[in-house]
Amino acid sequence: MSSVPPQDAAPAPVRTPGKRNAAATRQRILDVAMAEFSAHGFSGSRIERIAAGASANVGMIYHYFGNKDDLYLAALEASYKIIRDREQTLDIAHCDPRQALRALIELTFDFLATDPHFVRLIMNENLMMGRTAGRSATIPHMTRPLLEQLRTLLARGQKEKIFHREMDAENLYISILGLCFVHVSNRYTLGSMFQHDFAEPDWLARRKAIVVDVVTRSIVATPAK
Repeated sequence: MSSVPPQDAAPAPVRTPGKRNAAATRQRILDVAMAEFSAHGFSGSRIERIAAGASANVGMIYHYFGNKDDLYLAALEASYKIIRDREQTLDIAHCDPRQALRALIELTFDFLATDPHFVRLIMNENLMMGRTAGRSATIPHMTRPLLEQLRTLLARGQKEKIFHREMDAENLYISILGLCFVHVSNRYTLGSMFQHDFAEPDWLARRKAIVVDVVTRSIVATPAK
């Protein structure tokens, strides 16, 4: 009796597209992989579905990414890259510290509320205790410019006596991320508790204003009495 090959096992090598189409094919596979992994998690995702959705074949996926683990890592890194690239468009170094802080909060809030994959990918990765993120050199490398921007922002705000000196860049970002994240990650259970849709535009607008106010108040220096 012939044995059944393991699921997602790499097939024999296949011919791949020419250089002109290689980048587009790889990106198409990556886009579909982000959707697949965010919807089904690592274990529930299938290479065959990704190949079909990307109008590719399984052999192409293994050619470009090596194996399922490395495809998942590439999808996770690509998802982080989207938000890191958007953060770098902000002029944090030159505008008023309060306006720069507000811009970062609003960008983070809007990204998490509208990106179809990031929050689910992060939730799935945490369920796996960061197994894949922990072997990525790219994710911390992409985060360094953000931390440097925040350190510069805090230093300017503190020098101008706008911000107090008790906040550091890492804790500031964690505070922003947490306040922008929870109503997205817990949308459906919160909806059951409070009986309304937490993706409703008017509610999101009110929530964003509250998050901006809470974070700003947490670091703005209190005038001496």
